Amino acid sequence: MFYLDLDELEMLDKSKRLLGRNRFAPYSFHDSDHYQVRSLPIRGSIEAFLKEKGLHDEIGKIHLLTHLRTWGHVFNPVSFYFVSNRDGESICSIAEVGNTFNEQKMFLLPSDSKGISQAVQKKEFYVSPFSDLDTSFHFRLSAPQECLRLSINQSKEGKTYFRTALSGNRAGLTDWNLALYAIRFPLITLNIVFAIHWQAFVLYLKGIRARPKAANPHQQTGVRPYIVNHNHPIY
Repeated sequence: MFYLDLDELEMLDKSKRLLGRNRFAPYSFHDSDHYQVRSLPIRGSIEAFLKEKGLHDEIGKIHLLTHLRTWGHVFNPVSFYFVSNRDGESICSIAEVGNTFNEQKMFLLPSDSKGISQAVQKKEFYVSPFSDLDTSFHFRLSAPQECLRLSINQSKEGKTYFRTALSGNRAGLTDWNLALYAIRFPLITLNIVFAIHWQAFVLYLKGIRARPKAANPHQQTGVRPYIVNHNHPIY
């Protein structure tokens, strides 16, 4: 995954041979792959989202942890924004959760005095056909340093039934590393999609009941670009 300062995207587009912005490259960042308001650039869209949620602090840096398009293809089960003020103090994090129906939902997570964003929020989003919509996400995030460790667990009626963690070590964003990873992981985002469907197939073979996406549309809230309810799009 890439950890990017949203203010440096244009500079990276010009300085990195294998990384582009809003154009084809072995690795490319497209603003439209993320939360976007009225075709604003990504930073403006996130600032608009924060204001919509009632957060009017003066924003300093916004960093994004995400997958880039790899040879033109991208899929992000979840991306993370880390927002700080002008003094570098953490204000909040945002989890941008995606599904295989090209939908996204944003979860705003306030940060504590130690810069840790920890919150429990209702999911109300169709992520997996094997997970009910009325479950809760348990987020625990902190901005990546030399090491990365994030977790998102799920619970229903107070009982945790699904645990996830993302961990890793920092590597420099150099032309050499970009070339190396393009060779080592040429289809990484396609592999993610394949792994999701493979695990779904395994659960199906185990007899786990799938929930159709069309069921309970009223429990799919805050979803972008839209959800379908009685054949009408809800924006």
